[in-house]
Amino acid sequence: MTRLLAVTLTLAAALLVLAAPAGAVDPLTITSSSPANRASVPLTPTGGIPWLVTVAGDIPADAGVSLTISSTGATGADGVTLATADRVDFVFLSPTGAAGGWSGRTDPGPNAWSATAGTYFWQVVATWTDAAGVFHQAASAVARLFLGIPAPAAPTGPGAGGGGGAQPRTTLRMSAVDARYYVRTVIRRRTRRTPARLRYGCSPRNTRTFRCAPTWRDSRNVYRATATFTHVRTGGRVVAQATVTGRRASRTCVATRSFARCSAPFRWRTTLAGRPVGTR
Repeated sequence: MTRLLAVTLTLAAALLVLAAPAGAVDPLTITSSSPANRASVPLTPTGGIPWLVTVAGDIPADAGVSLTISSTGATGADGVTLATADRVDFVFLSPTGAAGGWSGRTDPGPNAWSATAGTYFWQVVATWTDAAGVFHQAASAVARLFLGIPAPAAPTGPGAGGGGGAQPRTTLRMSAVDARYYVRTVIRRRTRRTPARLRYGCSPRNTRTFRCAPTWRDSRNVYRATATFTHVRTGGRVVAQATVTGRRASRTCVATRSFARCSAPFRWRTTLAGRPVGTR
């Protein structure tokens, strides 16, 4: 009986040793990805976002490689993989034929998550069974995607790493400083040129909305517009939804004709990252 008990305990211990690696999540190294970690991607209401990753290591071509996208960076019970409760998309990736290459496309819609601005979190997980019948699971580090909003600039200078400097916005209240900041930001984003002779003409509509009547010119055109900015909360962040309508005219044309005769209408709709507190 004593010998039988000893043999039983030995077998149980061996099974525990073998089971531990099978349930463990190994690290998966991504050497390149598109979108990259902390990339800013435009809103994509339809068609989905194409995804391409290159992973290091010997991942077999018949492995199950998947992409999880979540609205938070919270992990599940294993403390490594993203929790399913906050998942907004789950995509199986296919081999590209290049070494370590895998690709896929997110939910094409309608009502796709990629139509809503905010910060999202993504992770690649690979699973496979080797020739000896041992199951393997490997997961990449959790990365970020800024959808419809610019990626925050990396902290620099004396305030980098914490303490002073600009802080993320936490309240929805909008000020005139915020509105003027958004006017400059949306102009630079949509024209990719530096505005000159900029006039703002901003006034509040309510505690979280401003309407502005900016006029400006750049190296090519003259602009007159009406812009509305509204603070909203999405993905745990405060962002500004912007609508800008107006008319623009070539500077060459207005040199000899009136603005009214030279101008053509334009309309911009975009979502901007909330002005960090402490910046202007």
